[in-house]
Amino acid sequence: MNKAASFRPEDLRNVVLLGHGGTGKTTLAEAMLHRCGAISRMGSVTEGNTTGDFEPEAKEHQHSTNSSILFATHERREVNVIDTPGHPEFVGYALAALPAVETAIIVVSASTGVEFNTRRLFHAAGEAGLARMIVVNKLDAVSPAVLRGRVDELKEAFGARLHCINLPTRGGKDVIDCFDQEAGQADFLSVKDVHRELLESTVEADDAKLEKYLAGEKLDLKELRATFVKAMAQGQVVPVLFTSARDEVGVDDLLHILVEEAPSPVNGKRRRLLKDGELTEVACDAGAPFLAHVFKVTNDPGLGQLAMLRVLQGKLDGDTTFVAGADKKVRKAGHVLKVEGRDHPELDAVAYAGDLVALARVEDLHVDQVLHDPAAGNGFGAVPVAYPAPMLSLAVESKNRGDDVKLSQSLSRLAEEDPTFKFTHDPLTHELVLSGVGDVHLKILLERLKNRFKLEVSAKAPTVPYRETIAQKAEGHYRHKKQTGGAGQFAEVYLRIEPLPRGGGFEFKSEVFGGTIPTQFIPAVEKGVHDALEAGTLAGFPVHDVRVVVTDGKHHPVDSKDIAFRTAGKFAVRDAIAKARPALLEPVVNLEVSVPEQFLGAITGDLKHVRGRVMGVETLPGGYALVRAQAPLAELGSYGGQLRGSTGGTGSFVMELSHYEPVPPSQQQQLVEARPARKAEAE
Repeated sequence: MNKAASFRPEDLRNVVLLGHGGTGKTTLAEAMLHRCGAISRMGSVTEGNTTGDFEPEAKEHQHSTNSSILFATHERREVNVIDTPGHPEFVGYALAALPAVETAIIVVSASTGVEFNTRRLFHAAGEAGLARMIVVNKLDAVSPAVLRGRVDELKEAFGARLHCINLPTRGGKDVIDCFDQEAGQADFLSVKDVHRELLESTVEADDAKLEKYLAGEKLDLKELRATFVKAMAQGQVVPVLFTSARDEVGVDDLLHILVEEAPSPVNGKRRRLLKDGELTEVACDAGAPFLAHVFKVTNDPGLGQLAMLRVLQGKLDGDTTFVAGADKKVRKAGHVLKVEGRDHPELDAVAYAGDLVALARVEDLHVDQVLHDPAAGNGFGAVPVAYPAPMLSLAVESKNRGDDVKLSQSLSRLAEEDPTFKFTHDPLTHELVLSGVGDVHLKILLERLKNRFKLEVSAKAPTVPYRETIAQKAEGHYRHKKQTGGAGQFAEVYLRIEPLPRGGGFEFKSEVFGGTIPTQFIPAVEKGVHDALEAGTLAGFPVHDVRVVVTDGKHHPVDSKDIAFRTAGKFAVRDAIAKARPALLEPVVNLEVSVPEQFLGAITGDLKHVRGRVMGVETLPGGYALVRAQAPLAELGSYGGQLRGSTGGTGSFVMELSHYEPVPPSQQQQLVEARPARKAEAE
């Protein structure tokens, strides 16, 4: 590929495609590239040859499994596009893209209307301060009457600030401009009525134009568009457009609106960073010292780590030096690239403020790091993004024992790329535990391990992170005495254990007086207490929500030492817990399940089978229902598959930790009885 041209900040447009799965975002991105001449022919998701979905997992499943960055030139301006996955379990990629752009295009399928992720991402883009546009795609798949219903549904979901700025005509083979009330006849709605609503809503964003309108003066098309652009950038109006991406209908109009009316980095919402812990706005100034934000990291087989940047200020070329975050090491940019799916053409000059580019072969850059001029100090940080917590886990191990080190290294790379994926080595079970948003998310991660790193693993449900606690106050005592011929060991500890409120964690206090336990040995007692609490006493799970108070003890001037008091503290707290009515706690999660209304009865029944409690049901536009519930995490290992089976693949859910609560007696007894088997397996 030839080198990529440089564009000034005012000639850049940065957009992200958001929406539920199956709305046609990747096909729309492909059509945009084709209409701009960036590709010679459109690829197809079903054929696995689109520019954006180049990873094997996306080709296999025929839907995006990662965000992809694309760019094209239209009307002498550059449009940077971030295409994001629509499956709710991959929402982290969409949220990570929001700080890099000025405009969010929420894509809605004319066939299915407003779905779960549509709402979620529309509001996320608004909270990020982005200009928003809604594209109703696949207009060729439904009748004009259905399209009219989609407009009503969108306004019901997102309010009266939504306005159609074009409408389908000629049976969905073209679109006409609603700013011009004499443009022609649409397939549904009256262009004149839509124009009037558009005009009345737009002038409210500009006092001078409002006075002019109320005085009966006519606004020309150019004035109306300029006022609308201002209102859109401020979030006061949201344009609705229509496309059939597969047939490239409406795509030219979308591109024209993007380059002429979507905000540039200069006049869009200013980026915000943390500077010495304080929020500060950053103007898009190409003449200021270099400043950039890492919004995505990938690992390319040929180029190594690729860090995707939004240049916030200044300019970037191969000779630019910078510091990453709080690191003091000065680095050199080297190769500055544009990104077009799998391809990475080198930039022919400099990247100006506002552009989206990538750095290759610059190791140890991480998502949400801020790169800055070495002379600017080290107080820069990104505003944290609220990603969904990874709540579903798998315990894995290499099928080939010699791959253990390679497996850890590969998982580290995947964790750098995906802000919603975590992995840990559980010190209690000695399991390597992968945690993701859901079972589909984890399935794709395992496929990436195999496809990219040639690693195969065996997976099973991990040990659920139960906790132990106590129900009442109790006293404990232990006397440790050991004589081995030389210097012995001696320590005696009396202590008290007390329950704390749920979520109280752990507290340690000493009420020892008179030196019965010398001060220097109190930390050793605390370490022993920690040893016992981490190992548990009832079923082998950590003990939480307790206060331990050391009250008395004895020591020996020769034989007392740290190890003796650590041992005494450990067994004294075990003695106390045994008398304090120990109990097991299980993690309970909040669930939000989105399903078509006809499956509501089946879903509420399924939730009862996993000990779920329905907390509320909300009716959504488009025939969907949102079920809010709580359920024990231990019961949800296969819930994703169960939900897909009950809803024909149309249901989705998200979850996050709510609280811990006591395990029912029958389950507690089973867990206690299973402790020897778990211990033997771990050993």
